Amino acid sequence: MRAADHLRAEAQHSVVCGECEQSADAYTTVRGSSGTPINVCEGCLATYYMSCDGCGGMFPQDEARARDKLSLCAECFAKPSGAAQTEEVDEPLDTLVAEYVALHAEEKRIKGQMDALKERLKKAAEGMPRAGGAVTLRAGDEAVRCSYRTKLKCEDAGVERLAELLAPEEFARLFERKVSFSSHDEEITEFLATENEEHSDARELLRAAVRETETVMLTVVPPRK
Repeated sequence: MRAADHLRAEAQHSVVCGECEQSADAYTTVRGSSGTPINVCEGCLATYYMSCDGCGGMFPQDEARARDKLSLCAECFAKPSGAAQTEEVDEPLDTLVAEYVALHAEEKRIKGQMDALKERLKKAAEGMPRAGGAVTLRAGDEAVRCSYRTKLKCEDAGVERLAELLAPEEFARLFERKVSFSSHDEEITEFLATENEEHSDARELLRAAVRETETVMLTVVPPRK
């Protein structure tokens, strides 16, 4: 077989990976970033893709969305949670809503009473002898323990000046420096939506660093007037 014929025959049995653009005999067809199917080699599949806990399909890792400790693709994340899809509610919705509203009101009333009682018990424990950093208040066989714990609070400006005076190892023995970041969700969403080439690398890093999570909350709606 001539060399050209051999290359053509080899090309018929292999594909070009959509990620590394190398010829691959073993490949898997997955959904790309745009949702269209592409072929990827085994190496790129393990490096850049993951399995969706919802549908089981493979999708880009940097597009993962988290819900209830599950990693989901964008399509599954947009759907109701798996529990909401599969679990049937036997009771009528009116019954569930009415019971929740009633218990919510009772919870608020009980919490208010508990908070008031806590303050009165703390007041009663003031000046009483402590044992092991706590005061035990008794009523027959029942008892409530009021524990005390102290914690040092340091002003940042003073600690920064101290860091300049002490050697690094001495300062590290006294303090642990921590750095945290709070995301501005709307600004991040707007930044990721831009298409200018100037920040293309930054957008890819941001997509890899950010994970979108969903929190479900119930709020009692005041009755209509």
